[in-house]
Amino acid sequence: MEAIKRVEIIVARPDLPGLKRRLNQLGLGYSVFHHVTGKGDRGERDDDEVTGVFGNVCVLCACPPAQVAALIETVRPLLKQTGGICLVSDAQGVIH
Repeated sequence: MEAIKRVEIIVARPDLPGLKRRLNQLGLGYSVFHHVTGKGDRGERDDDEVTGVFGNVCVLCACPPAQVAALIETVRPLLKQTGGICLVSDAQGVIH
């Protein structure tokens, strides 16, 4: 196993293309979980089944520790502009 950082980013569905573009520029892989609902500092968010405009997504990324600072700095402007949350925690990745 190897030490990694688990990064979870929750943003509004319309912000997903911009977030994916930022992650791709850093060369990071990710998984996307759609239909994320909850309550944060901007109130309660539900998912609008018809358009998806009011839904959130969660992007999960296994990030090498050396890239965490760059990831945070590229995501911070998006979060400041549109809201969302970014959580970083220690994890262990299985080498395969």
